[in-house]
Amino acid sequence: MEAGMSCDHKSESERLASVLRSYGFEKVRVEGYGSYHIVVVEVCDDFYVFTSVSCSDSTYYYELAVGDENFIIALEKVPCLDRAVEVIKKVYELAVPR
Repeated sequence: MEAGMSCDHKSESERLASVLRSYGFEKVRVEGYGSYHIVVVEVCDDFYVFTSVSCSDSTYYYELAVGDENFIIALEKVPCLDRAVEVIKKVYELAVPR
């Protein structure tokens, strides 16, 4: 992104969600939280990868969390971690700027 340009975390979140869907992650939604948006990917029943997208000074920031709605990983959800790691790696590849 060029210096002086603003960033749009909503548009970036929607772009990220769209690309994740195109890679076969079917249950993807975007939720707005004021100064940032969250891309939520359900990888198993009640088990998610959350990617917070925000921006400041024309730079996008991405933060990740994994687990249920309270960011908890129950023992029975451990088999879901492989799919969660796939999502995380794809977000890493797609995050802009690099």
